[in-house]
Amino acid sequence: MAAGSETAASLHEVTKVYGPVKVLDIPRLDLARGQIVAVVGENGAGKSTLMGVLSGTVTPSTGTIEVAGRSLAPGRPDHARDLGVALVAQEFPLVGRLSVAENLLLGRRPARAAGGPLGRVVVDRSAARAEARALLAEVGIGEVDVDRLVERYPVPVRQMIEIAKAWGHHPVVLILDEPTSSLGPVEAERVLDLARRHAAAGGAVLFIGHRLDEVRAVADRVVVLRGGRLVADLSPHDATEERMIREMVGGELARADLAPPSSVERAATLSVRGLTADGLGPVDLDVRAGEIVGVAGLMGSGRSRLLHTVMGAQLRTGGEVVLDGAAFGPRHPADAVAAGIGLVPEDRKAQSLLPAHSVRWNVTLATLRRISRRGVLRPRRDKKHAARIIEDLGVRLHSHEQPISDLSGGNQQKAVFGRWLAARPKLLLLDEPTRGVDVGAKAEIYALIDEAAQDGLAVLVASSELEELLWICHRIVVMAHGRIVADLPRDRFGKEVIMTAAAGTQAAAATQGKAST
Repeated sequence: MAAGSETAASLHEVTKVYGPVKVLDIPRLDLARGQIVAVVGENGAGKSTLMGVLSGTVTPSTGTIEVAGRSLAPGRPDHARDLGVALVAQEFPLVGRLSVAENLLLGRRPARAAGGPLGRVVVDRSAARAEARALLAEVGIGEVDVDRLVERYPVPVRQMIEIAKAWGHHPVVLILDEPTSSLGPVEAERVLDLARRHAAAGGAVLFIGHRLDEVRAVADRVVVLRGGRLVADLSPHDATEERMIREMVGGELARADLAPPSSVERAATLSVRGLTADGLGPVDLDVRAGEIVGVAGLMGSGRSRLLHTVMGAQLRTGGEVVLDGAAFGPRHPADAVAAGIGLVPEDRKAQSLLPAHSVRWNVTLATLRRISRRGVLRPRRDKKHAARIIEDLGVRLHSHEQPISDLSGGNQQKAVFGRWLAARPKLLLLDEPTRGVDVGAKAEIYALIDEAAQDGLAVLVASSELEELLWICHRIVVMAHGRIVADLPRDRFGKEVIMTAAAGTQAAAATQGKAST
């Protein structure tokens, strides 16, 4: 893909200061038409701030920004949109109670004259549905029902809906912030292809990513941020994973020293037989104490549904669940927590965090009963307990009392891990445990998972990142159409084996599962 020469957007002497801290300092950055510029850096490096000033959601302290030769009014997302900037944010701002079509065309729905003496104009719902279906087909999810409420779709589908929404604005500059973080390999490649198509049509793409293999596959340039400063601007040839990591962290990143998974001979902590729910099953699965079992599969395969059903967040319609030797039938997630199950969900903002509350409050939520007396919380013990969790997990912050929303994604995720590890559960369910997390924080989270298993915790982890599952798991089960179609021991791990099972026909997948067993 050839980089263009005409400038789509330019940033000159752009800084952003919060109090005494300068979080962004960019002397100059140009985005050319026909070019994909990837931005990498650790959590807190300034990537989100850079994205915010270009999209108008963050007001820079100094500097100027031009889009297609016109000056952008600082802190004006509506002006940025009018100039041709479209943002696909990691925390996508879809309205759950509106339909897919209403979200896709929010603010620009087709209208028609209704007639009558007042000359009324009404929304042309038929035209809106047709346009929404065309947009979804453009991004490869034409099977999505445009009349269904967005909140009823899982995170990966919502991610693609948000991308379709941005695509529909026909932008000059398309900003993609971790666009593949919740997607499987097939869907992720679809998004990378959209970025290539936009650049080939003369647009510019700002691609913010943590998956360095994807960055190398798609980028014409790789810009590295560290501490808010632009420290490297690399060509595809120079942007090796080793070089990017070195520039991001200011030195070499030590590989996580994980104990290699050993054979597991302990009793099953979780045992499910014939488990069914809406879009799931029947599923048979055992997870033993001290075992890390991965769940792989394409988008819509049932990975998250399996975890949510075990947690009681989705209604079970059939089958048996045994937890630590006893029959288990949660009617609500609170039942699962009381029985000794913890869940780190894929959408931490919507499903796990209380964003406006302090880090201290967020990390102690799962252990309030233990640190209270007769239902009365003891502040001194609460603060001491929170401080121990924060220190043990290495959460980087300014104060235990600052809102958790102020922390980087990696530190938010470590705080959620700390909450559940402090509760000492029997079973830990992890759904996309490193979504939106940089390479350094990933290594730390992998070490936490490994330590938990070494201490005898049973871990069931669903992830769209095959490298992640291949690295940390004792065993990987592959799902397709709501069922487990392969159960792979460590000596049979391989991307090709997993993808063949995940994407094959039901008959082929069943054969694969028998062979792997």
